[in-house]
Amino acid sequence: MLEIVGQVVVYSIAGCPHCLAAKNTLRESGVPYTDIPVDRFPSVQSWLQEKTGQTSVPQIFFNETFVGGNDSLQKVIKDEEEWNKLLSDIQTNKLKEGALNIPHPSEATDVAVSEFVCENDPSAPIVEELQESGILHDHRTSLFSSTKNVFSGQHFVNWIMRAKEVDEKEAHSIGQDLLSKKYILPLQNDAETTLVNDPKVYYRYGGSLDQGWLSLGDQGWLSLGGLLVLNDTSNSSALNAGPTQKCKLGDAGELSEALRKTMLKLTTDHISADGKVVNYLEMRNSEEFDNYVKMSKELQHVAVEKLSQDESKAFFINIYNALVIHATAVNGPPSNWFSRLRFFDKTSYIIGGYTYSLNDIENGVLRANKRGALQFFAPFGKSDPRLKTSQMQVDPRIHFALNCGAKSCPPIKTFSSKNINEELRIATEAYLESDEALQVDEDQSIIRLSSLLKWYSSDFGESLDEVLQWVLQNAAHPKKKVALQSVINVKKYKVRYITYDWGSNSLD
Repeated sequence: MLEIVGQVVVYSIAGCPHCLAAKNTLRESGVPYTDIPVDRFPSVQSWLQEKTGQTSVPQIFFNETFVGGNDSLQKVIKDEEEWNKLLSDIQTNKLKEGALNIPHPSEATDVAVSEFVCENDPSAPIVEELQESGILHDHRTSLFSSTKNVFSGQHFVNWIMRAKEVDEKEAHSIGQDLLSKKYILPLQNDAETTLVNDPKVYYRYGGSLDQGWLSLGDQGWLSLGGLLVLNDTSNSSALNAGPTQKCKLGDAGELSEALRKTMLKLTTDHISADGKVVNYLEMRNSEEFDNYVKMSKELQHVAVEKLSQDESKAFFINIYNALVIHATAVNGPPSNWFSRLRFFDKTSYIIGGYTYSLNDIENGVLRANKRGALQFFAPFGKSDPRLKTSQMQVDPRIHFALNCGAKSCPPIKTFSSKNINEELRIATEAYLESDEALQVDEDQSIIRLSSLLKWYSSDFGESLDEVLQWVLQNAAHPKKKVALQSVINVKKYKVRYITYDWGSNSLD
């Protein structure tokens, strides 16, 4: 290990592959360094951006000399003269006091992943008793399909009145509680989610009975007049299907944040030292992963339709990113074009009683129910109950927050409902700083953009000029911003799209 009197400082975030690669390079070179995780020191983030003009991580300093990110570090190491100059500086000179923002450890925010504590839902015993109530039956919904575990509103109210010795008002209140907790759901997609004491209005039990349900079409339901169902998920292909722990759930955003933190920790614990590959097999066999799977099942009963637009945006970004890792750990990464299409279309969670695939989350919810790149129709029809969770309008920055598991995808970052807009701004600026997102050749008047801006161009503008103006307004890297403005001013520029690397970071 090199003996130094100065200091090498690496500003990073947890789980960042480029950060891990940079720190691994320094270790292999025998250079000691101080690691400052900016996600644990929020006050450092604004200082770092002002100091460097950049929002991406890592950012590396040798004393007061700003080296840059991982790519810059790799380049300077290959330049023997420049590398030796940096080493000589930290061997002979101390870091000037106050030159860098090095916070005291006591200032760190608590980002530790706390164990998910499941407080029993008081409604759980009623749900279990419903299985043995004798009022459940198969109900034919069309010529070719039927629904299992069905009961009418009248049957339910009468049964509760007898079983619990309560009056009709209290029985109705109990049923309404089960509806609000997604233990029962409307089959008629545009129906009000209220319990109706009527022999012609039906509900379906959604517990973990072995027989399960199906025959409702690819999306799991049909629009039928006067019918309500409870979504039984026991035979669903969703990764969080099966019996839940029947936990008493509070805010849906808190659950998604706990899931995101747990999955981020799992990735960090099982990523290689150089940040290039993740050992998903090792992850899948860990106790922490088993705990995550148990937690994810509680998504079945979250009331996502009650979230505000910002809360919903943060919730679904976090869930999308966690679902991608969950699916890769369980099923492995997609290996070809066809399996990749299937991966995004079939990989799903049950959220609030309904199944959401990765495509449903991205295009149906976050893109305000817009048709995807290879889709002929919008994901949600007019009577689809999931339409209630769609964003009112597209926030193009979500494309730089979603991590699809490919090498060219933006890195996983932290998103919370309280700071979602600031966090999306930082994520966007950081991605546009990278050469995977934006390259400008002033001499040839060529602009190279991430393929994301081609596939989802309508989210960024109605024309190519508008797309480029959007990039210009949201780019923060000084040199790239100036270069882009210069080329745009020429008005005879050419736009090329950077090849998207769909390769996985899986060790397998």
